[in-house]
Amino acid sequence: MHRTVWALAAALAVVSVAAGCSDTPDGPQREPSQPPAVTSEPASVPESAAKYNALTTELVAALEAKMPDITWTVDDPARLSRAQDGRCILAPRSMKSSADIVKPSKHFEDVFAVADPVLEKHGFPAFDGTDPVPGGWVVTRSTDATGATVTIESKSPAYLRMTVPVQSDTCDSNEIPQGDK
Repeated sequence: MHRTVWALAAALAVVSVAAGCSDTPDGPQREPSQPPAVTSEPASVPESAAKYNALTTELVAALEAKMPDITWTVDDPARLSRAQDGRCILAPRSMKSSADIVKPSKHFEDVFAVADPVLEKHGFPAFDGTDPVPGGWVVTRSTDATGATVTIESKSPAYLRMTVPVQSDTCDSNEIPQGDK
C-alpha cells in the first residue's frame, strides 16, 4: 500500500511536469488541426495546378518576408500519380528552404502567424499546430474541402509540399500546363 501511494505520487509528478512543458518558447503547445470532411469535387489538372501553385507562391512570399535570411527554391517539379484507390493526385512543385526553419520561426509560431491568413484566403483551415512525427521532424498540415493537403516539414532544411486530388482520365503528367511544372 505504501509503495502504491509513492508510485501514484511519482506518476502525478511526472504528469504535472509534462503538462507544464512546451516546445513553444513563448506559449503553450498547439494541438494539430483536424482535416475537414471532403465536401467538394476535385477540379481539372490545369485549374488545380494554377490554384495550388498560386498558394505555394503566396506561402513562400509570406515565409521569406517573415524570415528574410531563409530563401525557398523549387525542390521537385509537379507530377501526377495514381493513388491506391484509383484517384489521380497532383503533387504541385515542392519547395525547399535554404535552412532549417524551426528555431528561426520560434518552433513554427511565425509560420502559423504568416501562413494561416494565406491558407484562409485559399479555403484552407489554419495549420493550428504541429503533428507528432518521429525522427526530429517538425510537421504541420492543413487540408481543404477537396482533400488537398499542404504540408510544411522541417529538419534542416524545410519543405513545402502539397497533394491535390484532381479530375483526370489519363493521370498523365503531360496534362500539367508547362508553366505550372
